[in-house]
Amino acid sequence: MQRINAVDILDTAKLNRFHLLLVFWCSFIMLFDGYDLVIYGSVLPHLMTEWNLTASQAGMLGSSSMLGMMFGAIILGTTADRFGRRPIILFCVALFSVAAFINAFAFDATTFGICRFLTGVGLGGVVPNLVTILKEMAPTQYRNRLINLMLSFFAVGGLLSALAGMYLIPLLGWHSPFYIAGLSLISLPLLYKTLPESVAYLVHRNRHEEVGKLLQEINPNHKHSKQIRYEIETVANTAGTSMASLFSDARAVSTVMMWIAFGMCMLMVYGLNTWLPKLMNSGGYPLGSSIAFLLVMNIGALIGQLASGFVADRWGCKPTLLVFFALSAVSISLLGVRPGPVTLYLILLVAGGATVGCLSVVHTLAADIYPANARSTGVSMAAAVGRCGAVAGPLLGGYLFSLSLPFEQNFLLFGLPGVVAVVAVLLISQRHSNQVSEDTRLKQGV
Repeated sequence: MQRINAVDILDTAKLNRFHLLLVFWCSFIMLFDGYDLVIYGSVLPHLMTEWNLTASQAGMLGSSSMLGMMFGAIILGTTADRFGRRPIILFCVALFSVAAFINAFAFDATTFGICRFLTGVGLGGVVPNLVTILKEMAPTQYRNRLINLMLSFFAVGGLLSALAGMYLIPLLGWHSPFYIAGLSLISLPLLYKTLPESVAYLVHRNRHEEVGKLLQEINPNHKHSKQIRYEIETVANTAGTSMASLFSDARAVSTVMMWIAFGMCMLMVYGLNTWLPKLMNSGGYPLGSSIAFLLVMNIGALIGQLASGFVADRWGCKPTLLVFFALSAVSISLLGVRPGPVTLYLILLVAGGATVGCLSVVHTLAADIYPANARSTGVSMAAAVGRCGAVAGPLLGGYLFSLSLPFEQNFLLFGLPGVVAVVAVLLISQRHSNQVSEDTRLKQGV
């Protein structure tokens, strides 16, 4: 019986139609992730007026989707290591599509909050699995760039939501952007037909015939036969469940620091996307201009996410995060100095690019520090705990708004998490996860 390392076949494959189709579907889903989350920042001023919401109530309403994302990442993200990436992704797309569409018919804050929570559950479960499946299936040479290309569509979705806020809401009311959010449901039949299962998951379930056919499609140089048994990274010294492996083999400190980095990143991203229009409006900027600032920031987010992939491929994930987190802290703080229009737009571009660029690279780093049999759990748990920061972001904005602090202090406090994240990243020990363990190599006679 011949034993072959499936990772080597995946890593050495040339970029082909299979990879491009996978990236297309993951990017399509990420676009709606960004759209569904950022749209709240555009509708928030209108909801506060129509439903007479206080700043604290608006912050809690904004955090409902983040709380849902935390639950989704824990429950739906981690179960993918048991049930497979593909079925969890399909379920999550169905859930957030339906919930976001129903949001358009919310008649009070409670109904709106429930729909936002369910939307968040679907989004929280899908993102870690998108990162994981691309991490496992993409060739080494293109891995970081493909993951960051996929994650950059979060910013595209945010850009579209800002445009919807500027043009649709004045014409059709705040309900109209949520009709668009339901369009992702149309993709489910095609997604069901064409989305593959992860090779790593199939190997761990001993589904070798399926693995062989899939590997031949991914890498035509590989020829499958019934005498082949595929292997992938195993962790011989790790006892217990994949959850326990997050803290074994000297990964405990890195795991905790990764959670902190995720949390600080998400606090900045979701806090700003929720409260930037309202904070700028309170500083004397017209509401239309304030929503335009959200548009500019998401243009920067798109540029930053694409750039971060190329930078991470050249410098590595950890150095890239250190630079981007530092830029986040500085640029967000500078928003409070009331610069001139040109300077303000440049700062917004940097703030959007640095914060969302961090969000894409931190997912890649999380996938890199865990073994294959715990990777989805590792990324999902980091994303889940990081959602505490996402929940805190809108709440922090509401709290700061209710305090009526000087304009510049609001942004100084929003920039502080970037400093905390720099310290956390410095303490993360990076490893290369796409390798076969020593025990496996010995079995292969290498």
